[in-house]
Amino acid sequence: MASNGNGVKQNGDAAENGDGWYDPTKIWTTLLTNRAYFGGLLVLHHSLRRHRSKYRLHVMVTRAVEEDTEYMEAFAAAGIPTIVVDKIEPAPRDGKINKGTWEKLAPWSFTQYERVVLLDSDQVILQNIDDMMEVEIPEGWIASTHACTCNPRKLPHYSKDWVPANCAFTAADQATGAPAAITAQSPNNHHLLNSGTVIVQPSEKQYEDLIHAMNTHPDVPNMIFFDQDLLAIVYRGRWKPLPYHYNALKPMRACHAGLWKDEDVKILHYILNKPWKSRKYDENDTIESTHGLWWDEFAKVEREWTESEDARKRELWRSVVVPVVAQE
Repeated sequence: MASNGNGVKQNGDAAENGDGWYDPTKIWTTLLTNRAYFGGLLVLHHSLRRHRSKYRLHVMVTRAVEEDTEYMEAFAAAGIPTIVVDKIEPAPRDGKINKGTWEKLAPWSFTQYERVVLLDSDQVILQNIDDMMEVEIPEGWIASTHACTCNPRKLPHYSKDWVPANCAFTAADQATGAPAAITAQSPNNHHLLNSGTVIVQPSEKQYEDLIHAMNTHPDVPNMIFFDQDLLAIVYRGRWKPLPYHYNALKPMRACHAGLWKDEDVKILHYILNKPWKSRKYDENDTIESTHGLWWDEFAKVEREWTESEDARKRELWRSVVVPVVAQE
């Protein structure tokens, strides 16, 4: 077990395992703060392995998760190394704290790696994505995909300027998927990113700048998307837009039908309702039919665990996975 000097403990290594050699200089990572997303993590991990990534997935877990010994045993049974991160949250404002997933900022401090790609555990990998580890990024920058600001569900707490005309994906190259360039003349929404996929080049200075902004920026108390909103502010003019293929938000299959091509999607992101909440979904619905891809991957995971010769692994499936994944 090692520490990187920022209150981060790491369990497991990035070397030889049953799936072959992993490059230890770069990693994928995702954050889990409770048991609810464990099914999602297993699918993310399995799909990365199935598409033969040469980089390993490490899951960031909070101190509360670390104390859940059965849960930590389940990570080990899955072959997923854990990185225990300290709580990250903004300084109180008027006695109130904007509680959220601020621990997603921790990878900026993982300076033992040349590159970290932050993923969300409600994603499934549909093609090999190792090319993300080679994307050229200027020093002090990050890379991510635009946020979709169409707001097709007309959610009232979203900004009033979240309409299709202002969405960066409307301005993308509809034939190739190439993202719209971000310029000084771009609509404000084009400066917004979705933190489901972020390429990070760890840096103590960048990490310190993020924490300083989190503790001092006047917009923080009212942020809805937490780390995502903060990244858009701190890296305004300093983030490289990636094609939607690397973070295809499932509603975009309908609201950006002219852009979306199933065969080009590399990472499918199940924002809003999660597939593991129900095994029933409308196979004829443009958006909900994508849940079938998640369940196909989950079926492979399920067989791997339930048919394992390891009795303890089968027990952990029943006690950790079954309670958080719909059984019908």
